[in-house]
Amino acid sequence: MDRTLLAFLVVAEEGNLTSAATRVGLTQPALTKLIKRLERDYEAPLFERTSRGMNLTRAGAKLRERARRIEVHYRQSREEIRSMATGMLPHFSIEAGAAYHMEIAPDLTHILSEEFPDTKLRLDFNVATLTLPRLIAGEVDLMLGAIHDSPPEGIETAEIMQVEIVPYCWKSDRLANIEQIKPTDLSDRRWVIYSRDDAIISRMAGYFREWCLPPPHISMEVEALAASFRIVSGSNKLVLAPRSLSNVAEEFGLVPLHLSPPIWRFGSGAWFRGSSRDYPIMRRALDLLPRLTTEAAAIPGSYGRGLVKSFP
Repeated sequence: MDRTLLAFLVVAEEGNLTSAATRVGLTQPALTKLIKRLERDYEAPLFERTSRGMNLTRAGAKLRERARRIEVHYRQSREEIRSMATGMLPHFSIEAGAAYHMEIAPDLTHILSEEFPDTKLRLDFNVATLTLPRLIAGEVDLMLGAIHDSPPEGIETAEIMQVEIVPYCWKSDRLANIEQIKPTDLSDRRWVIYSRDDAIISRMAGYFREWCLPPPHISMEVEALAASFRIVSGSNKLVLAPRSLSNVAEEFGLVPLHLSPPIWRFGSGAWFRGSSRDYPIMRRALDLLPRLTTEAAAIPGSYGRGLVKSFP
């Protein structure tokens, strides 16, 4: 990418010439001259100089918008050309949302590591809203999560399943024996919530408001879904999780509740840069995901048994 535009983006991000100069490897006077030359080229002031630092003008904000898109195209063009030249990635990073935690993402990573031994894989768990900027920036290669917005430029999606977020309770809880529970049945319960997913917490609060119920009593926020299942096991608390994890929840003695209408239902699947589609490891991942999802739904009680399926 053009060094002048790159320096402009760093100054816009830092809001300070001294720290920006350190990042781009220039002296502060040299960076100041570069920014002034850029302002002459565009015939407009790009920054407002204040005692607190550098603030973008309206023209500067517009250039930042365009420069960011140029940066994305530059980075992705390099990725496309590299895939044509080598076909191999030294690193492949996957980040997965809640529906993929227990079986799909671990099984996918295991198979890819066996088939692509020269690629170092990394698997982490996070929600789509937090991972998307890192996917765009090239820090993550494959994101597994909710698809409820149009992807930004350069990003492609492939829907794998429909996710329904439902309450789970201990199998001996009185709610477990009700064939169809009502929203009002949830009003006096305490909840354990997956703490990383603000979207689920927001949807849950909106659901309670819609049914004129008091705000949900969230008594605990937990970083790992398996931990939240274990905490709810044997108690009268409830936990929100995808219905697709009912096989896993069963291992902890939990059952999904049949709630109408559901708290949330949405499409979910793979997010990836279009520029990385032609890498063999990406093509293989996209080929495996639908079958791994189907297998995870079809085989009850598979969590924790150490069995990883292999696919031709």
